[in-house]
Amino acid sequence: MSDTSFTLALDPPLEVRLGEHYWLVEHDEIRRDNWLDTLARAALAIWPGHVASLDGTGGLVNNLRVWENLILPAWYHHAEPLPALEDSLLALFAEVGIEPDGAVGICQSLPSALGREYRQELALLRAALTRPFCLIIDGDWYTFLAYGRGLACRALFDRLAAQAVIFVVAAYPPPSTGFQRLEVVDASQLIVSGTHEATQG
Repeated sequence: MSDTSFTLALDPPLEVRLGEHYWLVEHDEIRRDNWLDTLARAALAIWPGHVASLDGTGGLVNNLRVWENLILPAWYHHAEPLPALEDSLLALFAEVGIEPDGAVGICQSLPSALGREYRQELALLRAALTRPFCLIIDGDWYTFLAYGRGLACRALFDRLAAQAVIFVVAAYPPPSTGFQRLEVVDASQLIVSGTHEATQG
């Protein structure tokens, strides 16, 4: 965990360090979405171009090919040569067990042609390309790590999580330890309130 602290402009201000993980339980879907947006805006003010959101549906743009969905955000924010980004993307596909030929086929597809798990997996690859300092995670995406394609993505996620601040907003408590508890007070203030205990999956 990093010794350097960063202060997010929330109410009250929230001091965080890279490698710290936070979990907010919010049962109302609209309020969950609002908190995800609020956390993302606060993080982007500190780490522009290095904040990634992991949405339960994958969050890919349906009228763009997968290649464009994955490559363009990193290219726009970091101005790396496209061949270098493509090499990095192929390495990420390999990390989750997808061979180059399969990766090329996926990249030529539209997201709407792929199943939900593949879209969620691709969201993680897109996040990894941005070298994130912060991950904003919908609880619906987090459950993806527990089954199917998500199991192949767990090592990559853990590698990213070790170097980033993680915020998960979900309708349920975390299934494992290691998360600090975020609580909402007075409807709009977010505070840290201890740590979460593990729950049974």
